Amino acid sequence: MTVNPAGAVATVPPSPPNGPPPRRRTGPPDVHTTPRGLALRLPSDPAAVSRARHTAAGALRCWGVPDTAADDIVLMVDELVTNAIEHADGPVWLRLRLRRGCCVICQVGDGCHEAPRPRPSDPDAENGRGLLLVAALADAFGTRVTTTGKVIWFRRRVRDGRIPAPRTAHPATGTHY
Repeated sequence: MTVNPAGAVATVPPSPPNGPPPRRRTGPPDVHTTPRGLALRLPSDPAAVSRARHTAAGALRCWGVPDTAADDIVLMVDELVTNAIEHADGPVWLRLRLRRGCCVICQVGDGCHEAPRPRPSDPDAENGRGLLLVAALADAFGTRVTTTGKVIWFRRRVRDGRIPAPRTAHPATGTHY
């Protein structure tokens, strides 16, 4: 039973809206995936680093990235997301993209407008080497300051030639789409 604006009661259900029904998203609302891309919004909480690692590893596995390259990429994702959460303000996000089937590009954004600087660290220190690690493992990396903060990115070749077509499974949930 429905009531129209004039107050009359109708027993006919309202007509459906024009066009197709809205598409249901698969996975959590803060994850967006395509067959060759991943975008993830993260809270400014240290527990989010684990989620970023797990989601990135799942995407790389779906894309057929070799294990040794995937391990290095997940380690770099861990370092950049950790830095963003520890040293920046505002929302943190992660984007991974498989480019031309042979290269992975990662971007981590946050709300801080200052570019990170590698800092000297004591040999016994437990931190301070993340950017040096990224510089050693990535083919290229850099920082871009934006109106909303900054983006730290790296590029890593994962194999010569093209990677076979990715499997179509959602990296966060494992469900196929």
